[in-house]
Amino acid sequence: MNKKHDPLSGLDRSLQAETKAVNQRFRDADRFAQPRRPKPVVRTATVRDTFSFPQPDHELLSELQGRCLADGFIASKSELVRAGLHSLARMRPQVLRQALEVLEKLKPGPRSRL
Repeated sequence: MNKKHDPLSGLDRSLQAETKAVNQRFRDADRFAQPRRPKPVVRTATVRDTFSFPQPDHELLSELQGRCLADGFIASKSELVRAGLHSLARMRPQVLRQALEVLEKLKPGPRSRL
């Protein structure tokens, strides 16, 4: 029999290639079937705190809420206070000092009066 045209060697190579392809498909399927690790959810704790505002500052919060509504979005008092904190945090120290110097000083305590 001629070695060049041996049909059994061609069949053997074909079976080896098919076996290799099937094994690769199983490896791929196993990889895709493995459960994915969920991404960790990073939640910051919410801290409840109470503090008092002078009446004009409380009215300013309401005015700011009205401006937000007029511009087409809703902002809670908490969101306005938090936005103010983030704005203050970005200020240079000299500008922050100026912003704080114009405020009226309040007596500390839960029932402080002006």
